[in-house]
Amino acid sequence: MAQQRQFSVMATALGAVVGALGAFLIILPAEASRLQFWRLNPTSNQIEIRTEAGVQPRAELVYGPTRLVIDLPGVVLGRPQINQNFNGPIRQVRVAQFNPQVTRIVVEYAEGYTIDPNAVQFRGFAANNWMVQLPTPQRIQAASPTPATQTPSTRSGPTELLSWRAESTGIFIATNGEKPQVASINRRNSTRIEITLDNANISNRLSNRRLELTRFSMGRVRAEMREQRGRPPRVVLTLNVDRRSPDWQVNTDVSGGFMVMPRNTTTGTAQTASATTPTPAAGQPPRATVQRIDLGGSELLIQGDRTLFYSVGWEGRAYRIRLRSAQLGNVQEPRLAAGSPLSKVEFRREDDQTVSILLTPAPGVQILNPRHINAESFIVPLQRSGAAVAANPSPTSPNTQINVPRPAAPAPGSTPVPSGRYVVVIDPGHGGRDPGAVGIGGIREKDIVLDISHKVAQYLQQQGVQVIMTRTDDREIDLAPRVSIAARARANAFVSIHANAISMSRPDVNGFETYFAPGRSSRLASAIQNSVLSSINIRDRGVRTARFYVIRNTSMDSALVETGFVTGAEDAANFQNPAWRSRMAEAIGRGIMQYLRYGG
Repeated sequence: MAQQRQFSVMATALGAVVGALGAFLIILPAEASRLQFWRLNPTSNQIEIRTEAGVQPRAELVYGPTRLVIDLPGVVLGRPQINQNFNGPIRQVRVAQFNPQVTRIVVEYAEGYTIDPNAVQFRGFAANNWMVQLPTPQRIQAASPTPATQTPSTRSGPTELLSWRAESTGIFIATNGEKPQVASINRRNSTRIEITLDNANISNRLSNRRLELTRFSMGRVRAEMREQRGRPPRVVLTLNVDRRSPDWQVNTDVSGGFMVMPRNTTTGTAQTASATTPTPAAGQPPRATVQRIDLGGSELLIQGDRTLFYSVGWEGRAYRIRLRSAQLGNVQEPRLAAGSPLSKVEFRREDDQTVSILLTPAPGVQILNPRHINAESFIVPLQRSGAAVAANPSPTSPNTQINVPRPAAPAPGSTPVPSGRYVVVIDPGHGGRDPGAVGIGGIREKDIVLDISHKVAQYLQQQGVQVIMTRTDDREIDLAPRVSIAARARANAFVSIHANAISMSRPDVNGFETYFAPGRSSRLASAIQNSVLSSINIRDRGVRTARFYVIRNTSMDSALVETGFVTGAEDAANFQNPAWRSRMAEAIGRGIMQYLRYGG
């Protein structure tokens, strides 16, 4: 492993699965990270979800029409989208692979019906077995909408483009009505692509019909109506792209809308640097300047002078909003008076292109996911516990996040640790522009250790341990923020997971080793080393000391694990075996549990 490690934070990849009303059962082969089955009991109005591996669902109530969206991160559906239509308050249920890492379940209600988001109850019997209790649908008691704003009661009729947003694989466009009919995709010249959709129109809510991007070697996306005498209307999407950009495609097999993406984008990360990162000199648009950060009542407004690209996550108790291709203008941290929903607001410059805003909620306040206003601004809702929520929200109300608890019990046969007793930070090495070591067959350290780290986290969560990952997808973060995450979380243990390397001419060098900082306790490192060697057939390279930044600067017991050599003939073959990676992750997890229970 190189002495100077670079690290990156990944945003949690979301997976979503949708339960339906109706008594039916879907069973899939018991493969890793697959949805084993889901079932809705119409008598009890309950959805049961079971996955092969542990999962932490996320849920949201979306309006216009009312939809309960349940996302299952890291879960694979393994089959085409499923649509089930029903009579009564529930109109349709859709189960689909939302993106390569997320399965989504969408329960859509008929026009005039909604549900109380506070009455949706999740119960985790185990990390891989969840029950969702759906509340009784309620009729919306409100004035009838005008014809211009009515929501169609069925999905027949033209495709209506409602909103769009940048995703890791392309552009997601939310729609009402039928699936879009792609009439043509033409490259008019080297920098302009036109996508024509038949029988389609544009909602007035679509953000000024323009979207600016700095990824995929793109500039601006424009949507416009093209009227045809005597024929249904059509929409033309115009993509301004770099000359290096590949051809683009449309994927209509997506729940709630469709995706527009480059043809070589098959996973959550782009395939080549040139397809995602404009050259700094000529291709990169100017940075957005954050001009306003205002706290008013129960909302925080963030506004820039051009399109803002952001991601969110948690660093201990602080909610982090990371703005990419952005800089802070002449803005001050909001003054927090007595009774403010926030106890602290911090600004942090990550690098020349990235700034972060850290929000620490006051006691009893929940920070909800940002709500998009337009390309240049968004709002972060702040909700106090116990705050009244309208039983019959308007279809134009903002989306409502639904609290999903941790599983009430660990997987059968495990020995749980009391909930809240231990906090462990798992730190997957490298990421983003830093692949780490590259070995035999082109395997990359950052990919291997992310997969192993996710599995370690799942194992620990099943034991009742609270786990915080410094990254959950392919993003960059420096060394200091990783240490800061552990400090803010007041973690009991910090484990950084890596893969080793040496010259490609030395495939004979293989083995597992664990490091601790000089002058610090070796108990955690020794517990992990012993657990792995007793469970995995791998060469023993021992427990060693090293002055790696992340284990030298953390205040809790820390260890850096080298899971093997990507340049080693034995280890490289093992790294490419998913079952072996799972066994490695469980062995690391058991070592951490040994340390937590008995101090090594």
